[in-house]
Amino acid sequence: MTPDFFDVERTDVTIIVAPRERFEQATMSLQACFDTADLPFRMIYVDGGSPKAIADELKDEVEKRDHVYIRRPGYITPNDARNTALPMVDTKYVVFIDNDVAFAPGWLSTLIKCAEETGAGLVAPTILVGPEALIPDLKVHHAGSIVQLTDTGHGRDMYRHHCFEHEQYLECKSELVRKETDATEFHVVLARRELLEQIGPLDPNLVGFTDEIDLAFKAREQGWSIWFEPASVVVYAVAKKFTWREIPYFCLRWNSARCMNAERYFYKKWNLVPEFRRQRTFLRDHRRNVFPFKKMQKVIGWRATVTLTTLICETIAFAASIRFLKPDNSPLPISSAVAKSV
Repeated sequence: MTPDFFDVERTDVTIIVAPRERFEQATMSLQACFDTADLPFRMIYVDGGSPKAIADELKDEVEKRDHVYIRRPGYITPNDARNTALPMVDTKYVVFIDNDVAFAPGWLSTLIKCAEETGAGLVAPTILVGPEALIPDLKVHHAGSIVQLTDTGHGRDMYRHHCFEHEQYLECKSELVRKETDATEFHVVLARRELLEQIGPLDPNLVGFTDEIDLAFKAREQGWSIWFEPASVVVYAVAKKFTWREIPYFCLRWNSARCMNAERYFYKKWNLVPEFRRQRTFLRDHRRNVFPFKKMQKVIGWRATVTLTTLICETIAFAASIRFLKPDNSPLPISSAVAKSV
């Protein structure tokens, strides 16, 4: 890797890293980004509430490459983290990435190439899901989206579908082509700064499932196209088991009351017909990844373990809520090691 790789004066893109739901994957994800990004970039890493040992490692890795590390003292939502970094961006493009993503070589240059050739406001990569060590022999999580709105007379009905979801990537790879799409996923998404300036801060009220749909709707309102770029491949890395030092943030992030209040807000904001079966199913199943109770399920049954998992998660979320920081748009101190360059 050449010194020019981190020359902040010679780049068109800023990478903004935000926490998604956990911390144990953060150092792996950060190193994977550094190892695979094939263009010069700036990075603004926004960390909220990670354990001190992880925070110290992240800070060291980011700052020794002359990027910006911002530490918030409590738990923050992904959009709050992104909004914290956006005022510092002056590059043509922004790439938002979550802190639990791995990357295939060439992922960054192909995103920018697509934006340059199509004039897109947003560009989504191929997102796989599974253990990062198995790239590319994984299933597809997202290869573009279909989002259809149908007027019903009492609001708009929204149909949402991830293209090629759950299909083996190596089996469907030849079918993936660059095309316009209806939405992206915040695991990794490229956005044109001009678009972000037009729409203003990302909505801080969206803490659950529809922050990326909100961004897509706003982009369409401003006349921007959204594209899917199959040559850019990333992985939502989910293999590593959760540890107790990250479970409180996970439970707070997927707290039923907060997530569903955000969904009701989103549906009202866009005059959509309320329909939350998908969201409730996700909460039920996703939280069981942390508390599977497989052995207990054989004894007391599936429904009882779902109830137990929900009770545990909601109790932990209540206890962890004292560390939750509401969105704060006031200026934040920048890490002293890089403050002069920002």
